Amino acid sequence: MRRTTSTTTRTLRRTAKPWLAAAVAATLTLPILAPCASAAGPGPAAGGAPGTAACAYGYTSEATVWFGAGADSGVPNHETRAGCTVMDEIMADAPFTTHGKFVRTVTSVTKDLVRERVLTARERRDIVRAATDSEVGKPHPVTGSRSVDLSRIGLVGYTVRATMPTDAEGTLGALAECGFQNIEPSGAAGNFYGYTAAELAPLTDEAGLEVPSLGVSLSNLQNDVDLVAAEAHAVGAKYVRISGSGSWTLADYSRTAAILNEAGEALGAEGIRVAYHNHGYEFETEEDGVTGYDVLVRETNPEFVTMELDVYWAASTDTSATDLFARYPGRFELLHLKDIAEDGSFADVGAGTIDFAEIFAGATLAGVRYGFTENDQPSPDGVTSACTSLGYLAGLRY
Repeated sequence: MRRTTSTTTRTLRRTAKPWLAAAVAATLTLPILAPCASAAGPGPAAGGAPGTAACAYGYTSEATVWFGAGADSGVPNHETRAGCTVMDEIMADAPFTTHGKFVRTVTSVTKDLVRERVLTARERRDIVRAATDSEVGKPHPVTGSRSVDLSRIGLVGYTVRATMPTDAEGTLGALAECGFQNIEPSGAAGNFYGYTAAELAPLTDEAGLEVPSLGVSLSNLQNDVDLVAAEAHAVGAKYVRISGSGSWTLADYSRTAAILNEAGEALGAEGIRVAYHNHGYEFETEEDGVTGYDVLVRETNPEFVTMELDVYWAASTDTSATDLFARYPGRFELLHLKDIAEDGSFADVGAGTIDFAEIFAGATLAGVRYGFTENDQPSPDGVTSACTSLGYLAGLRY
């Protein structure tokens, strides 16, 4: 984990947003993480809180210079003489309004870094080439001519948590009947609505549902990665995701990023990617314009860790999903698709205020591979709510 308190000669500008309180309290919280040797980085500079230095909670130096899928330069994200990293220097002005401005910024920054002997000329060429190949700054308009690929849409099992423990077969069958092809069970390794993954697998198979992702606990990643791998393999999941806590500080988010990197590397060897699912508090925990969510994205290695953006919880803090896509291109392989009503309550997809056409139009920039509909408080029941959301997406043109 890299965190620096060095004085920088290049001013890095971060735009602070007026984060608002989340509309609904989180349904699950975890205790503050205890520091551990493998997860905790060096402490903040004397007399200063975490996040106050120009590059504190910046991009990890353990990754490569990377601008999204198909735009990996392969160049290590070197620390610079300013005490930052190459990605810190390049992305200081993100999001970029045009692709040309982004490429010009990369060209200028890397030229300086060659002069400062941080980069070689060949590394600079590779980084500029990756920037040119990226989606960063390119327009992603809503044209109304594209439809949603329903083979990449699923349901978060939390929506049907009321019936899964007592009638999993009937619930899964009803979801498949209305058109769902995927489901993301949520719980903990060894207990998904009272089932192990191995016990759940024949039921999803019988219903014709794929299981691309599993929701597990942070404790599972910390203490039993082998069990997590076994559970994922049992149902064919390629992703496992966790959630955080509303009580965390930025230092806790930093420690969590280290845990995600370590578990992600171990699970990557098994063909499984780790994802982080947000609520609203990640955007509200903030110091000097840096949020807990910023820490998670910047300090995790894209090779092993991705984000599962819950668009409802982001919207509950006035955070735009498409703004996040532009700021952190390629980092959002999974989405939770749920809508927010005018009063802040949960709504079926399409019945609230979120512009899903805009979100799908930006999916290429975001790197999205799967989207899972969800309603934390479904009405009149989970299956009906889920099928209503899927029906909206089936008719959506973006």
